[in-house]
Amino acid sequence: MIRWLGAALLLMGSSALGVGAAARLRGRVRDIQGLTAGLEAMARTLSASLAPLDEMLQAAEACTGQRPAQFFHTCRRELLTLGGNPFSRLWDKALRETPLRLDEGDRAVLKQVGGILGRYDSDSQTVALGQAVQRLSQQQREAEERQGRLGRVYGTLGVTSGLLLAIVLL
Repeated sequence: MIRWLGAALLLMGSSALGVGAAARLRGRVRDIQGLTAGLEAMARTLSASLAPLDEMLQAAEACTGQRPAQFFHTCRRELLTLGGNPFSRLWDKALRETPLRLDEGDRAVLKQVGGILGRYDSDSQTVALGQAVQRLSQQQREAEERQGRLGRVYGTLGVTSGLLLAIVLL
């Protein structure tokens, strides 16, 4: 009986690891999509009405979901208590504190645009937002390709290794 229980736990544990790895790949794609939509909303808001940073972040938060919305919300909340700190510092802080499923390349793109927002004229900010959207879109395509290539592999590998361990245990 103990062996069967151990085998079942091994199977479930390794399956969960494989499925979790595949879910992280899907999560990265969703987070990049949300951030891209938010940056596009910021650019539209800035172009349409020369809106201040607070309104741009509000527009970004409104058009995204979950983790990206949390990121823009944190930036907006911190902006209200900015004090003497530059906006880029609070943008980086929100990027570190928000549990976004991004890799270092994605974070580098966001850090770069954070250093420009609020410092330069509206045209420069619009150009920077557009460039960030283009780079994140490229990152998204690569993440989708990786998800398609490795997502099923991770899930299958987790279940298969669990079955193999269960068979060895029994």
